[in-house]
Amino acid sequence: MRCISLALLLVVLVLVPGVGLAQDGVDATVVVEGAPPNMPPASGQLTLQTMMEQGGYILWVIIGLSCVTVMLTLYLLLTVTTGREVPKKLVQRAHAQIASGDLRGAYGMCQDREEMVARVLRSGLKMAGHDRYVIQEAMESEGERGATALWQRISYVDNIANLAPLIGLLGTVWGMMGAFSGIAFDSAQVKGMTMAYSVTQAMITTAAGLVLAIPAKFIYYYLRGRVIKIVAQVEAHASEFVEMIAKEGPQS
Repeated sequence: MRCISLALLLVVLVLVPGVGLAQDGVDATVVVEGAPPNMPPASGQLTLQTMMEQGGYILWVIIGLSCVTVMLTLYLLLTVTTGREVPKKLVQRAHAQIASGDLRGAYGMCQDREEMVARVLRSGLKMAGHDRYVIQEAMESEGERGATALWQRISYVDNIANLAPLIGLLGTVWGMMGAFSGIAFDSAQVKGMTMAYSVTQAMITTAAGLVLAIPAKFIYYYLRGRVIKIVAQVEAHASEFVEMIAKEGPQS
């Protein structure tokens, strides 16, 4: 019976947010004398503006971090692609030139390019004429450097996803400190308001940190899939080029 009563009370509070605060056309805004100076007037509804006011400086830090995440995500989605790092036309031209024995021309084509497959192929062409394992080792070393650079670029999103909940937790601790401070030092008249305000601030920063961290994690996992695909394609093409360069040998 008690559970049913609590459920009914919850429904009433959700459907009628102004109950008990605004009746017969009276303004629901309440200002408590002696309340903390940064506490906004109670309006009976938790709006976005109210949450931003109660979140404090820590919430603004999370909002700023969210803006950085959005810009970084757009940049990475446009740059970390197989079309950018493993262009098909470049691979086809390099394949044709090496097959025809024009290793010098293939090297010149890759010399001023920054795509990952171009740098890997360039390092292998530098070792043309050496044993196969020397060519393969040079290309593998360059491939590892390129893969590390890609992982480093997308790791910033993962770092933000790991950092955001900690910042939210800092806001939680800060809010709870304010709540217990209100219990210890405020007068009985404003003690409840101070405690409720501080706990609200704690919950808002925690929620904001999670709202940032969860999408950031999804974005990182998606970008990680792209990096794995890029590395796999570069390795596949590098294996073909190693055999072709070793076969052509010093004919460059």
